[in-house]
Amino acid sequence: MLTPRLPALVMITLTSALAALTSPRLAAAEGGGAMVPDWQNPQALHEGTEPPAATMTVFADAASALTFDATRSPWVRSLNGEWKYHWAATPKERVANFWRSDFDDAAWKTIRVPSNPEVEGYGVPIYTNIAYPWKPVNPPLIPDDALNHVSAYRRSFTVPAEWAGREVYLTFDGVNSFFTLWLNGKKLGFSKDSRTPATFRLTPHLRTGENQLAVEVFRWCDGSYLEDQDFWRLSGIFRDVTLWSTPTVHVRDFRVRTLLDPAYRDATLDLTLNLQNRGANARTVKLEMVVNDPAGKEVLRQTLPDAAVAADDSAELHASARVVNPQKWSAEIPQLYTLLITAKDEHGALLEVIPWRVGFRSVEIRDGQLLVNGMPTLFRGVNRHEWDPDLGQVMTRARMIEDIRLMKQHNINAVRTCHYPNVPLWYALCDEYGLYVIDEANIESHGMGYGEASLARHAEWGPAHLDRTVRMFERDKNHACIITWSLGNEAGFGENFVRTYEWLKAADPTRPVQYEGDRSTRVSDIVCPMYPNPATVRNYADLPRTKPFIMCEYAHAMGNSTGDIWAYWRPIYAGTRHLQGGYIWDWVDQGLRTPVPASRKIERLENPKSIPLDPKLGTFFAYGGTFGPPDVASDGNFCANGLINADRRPHPGLAEVKKAYQPIQIVAGDLAKTEVELQNWFDFLPAEAWLEGEWSVTSEGETLQRGPIDGLKLAPRARQRIALPVKSLSPVPGREYFLEVRFTLRSNTPWADAGHEVAWEQFELPWSAPAPIAEGTSGGKLTLQREGDRVAVRGDGFAATFSQKTGLLVSLTSGEIELLEAPLMPHFWRAPVDNDRGSHMPSTEPAKSFWQPGGMGAWRDAHTTWSARAVHVREGAGGRIEIEVDGMIGKFESRQRLAWTVLPSGDVVVETTYFPSEKPHPEMPRFGMQTTLRAGFDQLAWLGKGPHETYWDRQSARVGLYRGTVAEQFFPYIKPQETGNKEAVRWIALTDAHGRGVLAIGDPLLSANALHATTEDLFAATQKENFYPYQLPDRKTVTLNLDLKQRGVGGDDSWGALPHAEYRLATWPTTYRYRLHVLRGGENLEELGRARLK
Repeated sequence: MLTPRLPALVMITLTSALAALTSPRLAAAEGGGAMVPDWQNPQALHEGTEPPAATMTVFADAASALTFDATRSPWVRSLNGEWKYHWAATPKERVANFWRSDFDDAAWKTIRVPSNPEVEGYGVPIYTNIAYPWKPVNPPLIPDDALNHVSAYRRSFTVPAEWAGREVYLTFDGVNSFFTLWLNGKKLGFSKDSRTPATFRLTPHLRTGENQLAVEVFRWCDGSYLEDQDFWRLSGIFRDVTLWSTPTVHVRDFRVRTLLDPAYRDATLDLTLNLQNRGANARTVKLEMVVNDPAGKEVLRQTLPDAAVAADDSAELHASARVVNPQKWSAEIPQLYTLLITAKDEHGALLEVIPWRVGFRSVEIRDGQLLVNGMPTLFRGVNRHEWDPDLGQVMTRARMIEDIRLMKQHNINAVRTCHYPNVPLWYALCDEYGLYVIDEANIESHGMGYGEASLARHAEWGPAHLDRTVRMFERDKNHACIITWSLGNEAGFGENFVRTYEWLKAADPTRPVQYEGDRSTRVSDIVCPMYPNPATVRNYADLPRTKPFIMCEYAHAMGNSTGDIWAYWRPIYAGTRHLQGGYIWDWVDQGLRTPVPASRKIERLENPKSIPLDPKLGTFFAYGGTFGPPDVASDGNFCANGLINADRRPHPGLAEVKKAYQPIQIVAGDLAKTEVELQNWFDFLPAEAWLEGEWSVTSEGETLQRGPIDGLKLAPRARQRIALPVKSLSPVPGREYFLEVRFTLRSNTPWADAGHEVAWEQFELPWSAPAPIAEGTSGGKLTLQREGDRVAVRGDGFAATFSQKTGLLVSLTSGEIELLEAPLMPHFWRAPVDNDRGSHMPSTEPAKSFWQPGGMGAWRDAHTTWSARAVHVREGAGGRIEIEVDGMIGKFESRQRLAWTVLPSGDVVVETTYFPSEKPHPEMPRFGMQTTLRAGFDQLAWLGKGPHETYWDRQSARVGLYRGTVAEQFFPYIKPQETGNKEAVRWIALTDAHGRGVLAIGDPLLSANALHATTEDLFAATQKENFYPYQLPDRKTVTLNLDLKQRGVGGDDSWGALPHAEYRLATWPTTYRYRLHVLRGGENLEELGRARLK
């Protein structure tokens, strides 16, 4: 089927959009006056650029085209590499006439292209979230100050001889922000949108032999008002630069659509071609499309009618073909067909071959749900900024594949390209590996607010809004992975977005469009809020809806975060209609790797190259406020919200995300019969097609039984109850037994090897025998000695000494070895995590009333106001020594009782109760006790959840027996904070190399932590103050916390949201109990931990 043109509506709107791309500059400033500079004119968008088109590579033959390797094309040359470079601090200081062919650049340095100059040692990297990094803010004007750096680039090239008589183009995939191009001294034009390509036709201005390119790049321009994203403000030629050639008549653009029938079985392949003839004579082009299936077998070959293209003109062709039951593309099964578009001239001579990978899939919204290939898909998503710790915003293929593999390995199936179109290769990789993508236009004007000043409401900014949307669509329209278009982010709402929505819906009726800034959803087919609380999510689904609810941002993963993500997913897995997941903010910390200063103090640096690297000191990850003078705009470490560090080391919280996102959800059946119930939340893959199931019975880290899960028949969205063939056993007294169920990859995939764990669950089995009773009297008789204001209790190989003044344990010895560096005493404070800083948890605001109890920071030093009102020492039954302390937390005038019971066996039983007074109390961050162990007791073992850190609201981890060093418990968040905690601890032991030390046994469970850093070492009150891991003291002592609980880490957002109420400590009378056992070396920790005292 041939059609001479697109449907009328699409053609009209497309024509007007393309006109906007090349609209003339304003003649003068409003009211008359001087000419408005191009770089401050919001209606001067591009000059001399080609109309936007789909990503494509031109090959000389089908064999090379099938490789998809641009280096195999004789018509493509990369201009990446070393360019001559000059940096100017301001526009006024830029080099004049450097674009002239005879300009002498011998004294210039070179810079790598692509790169960000600020990362390479030129100028100041700036990070802000909302505020524009220049003043005054007066769009479209940009101040001509010292921060608007200007980069000048020069590069020569020679056109290959075989390109003679052909068209030659130059494409810049990304330049930030306003750049002008000259060729051989001739100005070709300029462009502004930093995240979509700008292509220039070079042909009329080329010369034989060497040609000279010159590029001038302003860091900021009027377009920067639309690029106010939450990221580092960097500049330069930061994406690929490509020289390429076509025949005089060629395929300028193409569009592929795959239209599935109502049964989602057969498909229509719909192809639209735009042909361009740059020659002086009319031409006839013969076109053919060939489609190969994923195995390389040809399934379609269709010759199109000859296309006549007039001289210096263009023409469009439309073709369609039916494909019977093609393999469908999805993130689960990313099946890709290969389309070859072949063009020949009138005589049958081959002109070009253009390959494309086609995914047959459909996207639609029906009955308030978003359907992929007819299935209401769950989006286990994440937002992703383009970031490299060493290259800044320059992306490499290896880094992108690393990200995709990590995402897939952690059950992430969807990505939002926050908040701009990513490099073209990203989409090809998402097509290949299987990730759903929200493609977002490069529009964010957050700093203008959402009211009347919003640029979305001002007509003069309309062309720029539309331009950026059109260019995104035209470049990326053929990718199967893109299931939704986004109009932008945090840019207010107004008529400019209405027009971009209308254009997109006319141009592409096959995909939904979303925009979070439109609360009315007039221009959003999806309700896509940011950071709703879980109650809001549930409430949406309580009423009839016509649009799906998919959070564009949620679970702000800043630092030690992602607490209680299950609150969002429990209703989803309960089958609540309309709720289809969301996109966590965000994927990677935007930290710049920077050498540690020799002073190990905070120093004002110009950029990461300001000081040399000392291998002994190493590097750290810099964030906002690290670089430039003190008055440079900064939002601190708010750029570090990732599930992974900048170097791609996963945060401990990513394990929680992987668990919540796992596609096989597992719940307990009748555990007495070792039954479990499975549900497959995939949409297209039966579990047995790609996973192997395994069950095991474990106890105290030991696997006692294991076997495969036979009879697995779990279709998409189906449930299956399975009774596992577990053999009965005689439980050992005091041991707990767990049933573990896990699913692993059956075979190798591009993103993980066979055996990679996809899903798991652990259940405590109802098997038990009463714990062995320890009399506590073994080990001989205790002696009690009073030494001044101290009471020393000595037994066989140990001694415990208490202060009669404070009532605290001040000394604990194993043999002659002292264990304690500081007393064991009540403790209520935790080092703030980033979410605490955002909610002002460290605030010391005074209490005003019972309902306004003041800041939680009052607890920071509350332990120092402990005093003992009375200390009673007596000998108890069975030879034990009992010390009862009636204490007071002076800061809150609250009583706290401490009871110490020392047993001949080397055990010290500890019990404490807090009695809040009538005085207003802020929430207690933690309830427990803290001591410091002397250096050397750094070998750690625990029976509890692990191996990674866990918290009250983030503890999807297996109960097991884990070992390591204290140093290994510290996670290097970009900004030091609370880290290393362990939940559901049965026992925890700290020992030296000889096994001497202390064992703490919960009664029944503890929340425990052991770090070299002290709580105070890790303190920083706000997100904006700079504080780096290299500033921490190099301690060898061990800070040990033995707690009932500390508050959850939270994570609904990082600027006010508290941990959910069920994970916070209320100020009621609170009691807990545990015991210490002095280790002499060689003991069986598991046996000691099982025993319960009589």
